Amino acid sequence: MAKGSFTGTASSAQIVAADDYRAYLTIQLTNATSANLGIGEAAVAGEGIKLIKAGDSVRLVGAAARKAIYLIGDGAEGTYQDGDVTYIPGPQVAV
Repeated sequence: MAKGSFTGTASSAQIVAADDYRAYLTIQLTNATSANLGIGEAAVAGEGIKLIKAGDSVRLVGAAARKAIYLIGDGAEGTYQDGDVTYIPGPQVAV
């Protein structure tokens, strides 16, 4: 399983390399700077998959997950993880 983070620029840049064996890929925006994704091709402002606000995410499956992922969004920050994403909450505290 691979995971990492990215920071977007004003031009299209690859944020995740292609991987012929990847089954899933989740990408999440972590700040309020919007960004556009290109799946297997250069990202274009205003086209493709758009992540607008912090917390927006996309999960790619199968052939789309195996392609290189490109992003355009000057200052956009986010994370990615391949494989299944599991959230395990901590202990609940009564208030």
